[in-house]
Amino acid sequence: MLLTTENNKIRRWILPKPIDDDEIHNCKLNYTLQKVLSRRGLNLEEELAEFLNPSELPSPEEHFTDLHKATNRIIDACNKNEKIAICGDYDADGITSTVLLLELLSKLGAEPIPYIPSRQDEGYGLNIKMINDINLKKIRLAITVDNGISAFDAIKKSNELGIDLIITDHHKISDINIDLYALIHPEKCPINSPYKYLAGVGIAYMLARNICEKVDFDIEKVTANVLFCIGTVADMAPLTGANRKWLKESLPKINTTTNIGISSIIKKLSINNKIISSDDIGYRIAPLINAVGRISDPNIIIDLLTNTSDSSVKKLINKCFSINKERKRLTSLVEIEASKIALDQLQNNSKFLVISNRLWHPGIIGIVAARIAENFNLPTALLSQANDGNYRGSVRSNNQLKINNALDECSDILVSYGGHSAAGGFTIKEKNIPLLNKRLNKIAKRELQNLDLRKSIKPDAYLCFKDINYEFYRQLMLIGPFGIKNKTPIFWTRKCRILQVHKLKGNHLKLKLDDGTALIDAIKWNFLSEIMIHDQIDIAYNIEINNWKNSKNLQLNIIDIKKFNPIIELKIHKSKYKCQITKDMNIQVTNSNGESISSALSVFSDKKGKNSFFEKKILSFAEIALGKTA
Repeated sequence: MLLTTENNKIRRWILPKPIDDDEIHNCKLNYTLQKVLSRRGLNLEEELAEFLNPSELPSPEEHFTDLHKATNRIIDACNKNEKIAICGDYDADGITSTVLLLELLSKLGAEPIPYIPSRQDEGYGLNIKMINDINLKKIRLAITVDNGISAFDAIKKSNELGIDLIITDHHKISDINIDLYALIHPEKCPINSPYKYLAGVGIAYMLARNICEKVDFDIEKVTANVLFCIGTVADMAPLTGANRKWLKESLPKINTTTNIGISSIIKKLSINNKIISSDDIGYRIAPLINAVGRISDPNIIIDLLTNTSDSSVKKLINKCFSINKERKRLTSLVEIEASKIALDQLQNNSKFLVISNRLWHPGIIGIVAARIAENFNLPTALLSQANDGNYRGSVRSNNQLKINNALDECSDILVSYGGHSAAGGFTIKEKNIPLLNKRLNKIAKRELQNLDLRKSIKPDAYLCFKDINYEFYRQLMLIGPFGIKNKTPIFWTRKCRILQVHKLKGNHLKLKLDDGTALIDAIKWNFLSEIMIHDQIDIAYNIEINNWKNSKNLQLNIIDIKKFNPIIELKIHKSKYKCQITKDMNIQVTNSNGESISSALSVFSDKKGKNSFFEKKILSFAEIALGKTA
């Protein structure tokens, strides 16, 4: 464990465990990348081929009991040219799910009509107002996407009116029994199902594929696969099972999509001349889509993604980018205000930050809650007042507390709520906010006790700059796509000499570095400390392609920087050791009692038993910490 300080925050580097060279034997993949996968629990001999090239998935009808019934009902509606209500949500997952079914079902003969609630006026998900409107239009089939599982009043109303309701959702199922035409939900799958972690758009995509198979329609004729990629990454769905397979297959196809709305977004973002990555979706495409649903009318983005008129798309794209610009402005203002309140709460030893302001826009509190949770490494709830007088709350976790469980414990004082382990949302009456604050802090203090809440990063492997080249990057992409449950690998390098420093707008740095083996460009976003030419630093980073003015080059995206020190403090369990490389290039490790061992000593071949094993273990950790091995 290495300690470093940046921007007055203590940050730990938790280094990976040593890997025996005997475990690394597959020559098809780079040695360092094999170590990365091995540390992540992958059995290289048995599982590597499947990881790199996922096999075909089982029939989804074997895993979703209501899927056959739902599929047949939808096909029948298409054959009879029925109107079908598609009831979505205003975030990127909900929007892409909605557009996916709108596009496919219209191709198959139905007349699908989108229903997206107003964030400000209606809040999240299916509601009675929607059901009444659907009934007035004589629509007899409604499909929810990315919502509906907790819309008990609306479900009851649909049954009363004789509307066939198919709910496709991935949010937590409550203990309340609900009467539905069909429910398609990952919680209903077998425990080891590859479909277990599908987001809302993943379920819609799976349903669409099943429909297409039944009617012999080529799903590649619509934009379903591209929409799946955008929604899945946007919702931070774990990239395992079906998510990994479909994303791996479809990501390379985004730049060649026939959807002019999506292609216009990509062109406007200037990422049209590169292979689109999950980061491009997560940090650029998805925020734009989300922005429209957050602070404006989500039907604008639906219109953009379903429109076939070049002139209309041009107007819509400009409108969407204008909305996103305003979203950024509002977000910045709220973040400043919320951060000040968070600092005050920290003074009172808060473990769950509950921050409210009735004037904040409900559409951006989720973004700010995520940033506050990241900055302070504490679970965070941001609240603002909606048009109905109640307060809407968005909650984000610090990855050490399950948000859905915490909200369950507060259900008696909430009007409504839902979410996942990492994020959630709720509605609450103003008078109950102080009680909510008290209760969430009690839960957090119980769940987070004895935990080290300092921020940490976990590098995957050590690299020398000479080993970073386009072939390495190509193989790095083979173990993608990256996201939840398959994070972008973090590498680290020691003793990097700064050759050039260029300060960019927004406290960003452009660097040229030399580790003694090669030179490389690097960028560090939002760096407030002072560094100078000729300083020596240790860095933790991701590797990326920088596309700038039609030129491409490899660069490091630096996550953390600390000043180089030839002596490293290594903490293993509760013991601390100092390790260094001696003048004769051996490793020396010294414990707190001043006792030392060295890699040069032959003691290991002579000593037997527990002590010899432990010393070898300590030296192997020191070898990693000092950058002597990957």
